[in-house]
Amino acid sequence: MCISERLRQVCEAKNWKIKDFAEQTGIAYRTLQGYVGGEREPNAEGMTAIAKAGVNLNWLVSGEGEMFHDISNCELSEKEIELIQHYRKMSNDIQKVFDVLFEQLSKSKSEL
Repeated sequence: MCISERLRQVCEAKNWKIKDFAEQTGIAYRTLQGYVGGEREPNAEGMTAIAKAGVNLNWLVSGEGEMFHDISNCELSEKEIELIQHYRKMSNDIQKVFDVLFEQLSKSKSEL
């Protein structure tokens, strides 16, 4: 099995269309469409973005291991895991808004 087939499996497992996957990774729709369609393979930047969506790159390249990284093994609380899962479902634009908001909130708290 090749990378494009595994990327299709990711979409099926998450019930994502290519547009959804593109939003999760920040990869341009047409570029990701090329990856999924087997027209090209992801470069290092593409692989990094795919990993951002929780895909295990070892599995993507070799087929070995789990399809996704298990964030629950990172000693996160249930609330943190829930927040991360919600964050990953957001569009890139909404994620950017949250990034700025969380940064401002953390600065405000440290100044108290």
